[in-house]
Amino acid sequence: MENQSITDQAADAAIEWFVRLRAEDVTEAERGKFIAWLREAREHQQAFVETLQQWDDLAIVKRMRFEELRPFPQIWDFKKKLEAGASS
Repeated sequence: MENQSITDQAADAAIEWFVRLRAEDVTEAERGKFIAWLREAREHQQAFVETLQQWDDLAIVKRMRFEELRPFPQIWDFKKKLEAGASS
């Protein structure tokens, strides 16, 4: 994991996205906005990974759909580590 400082704004946005993406009524348009947000800055990707790490022990993260996040290595690698841990 990079040792990069995350602004409060990016951290707060990552948490908001995490919560929204878990909602049953999240739309594909919202998912698209999330992907666009991730593409805006590496800091956004790092903030989202840090949010996922905070929830790592919960099944919530393990159940999240991540296929569309494959282009973001930090997030994709984190998800793969979770899956590998679940199968061991």
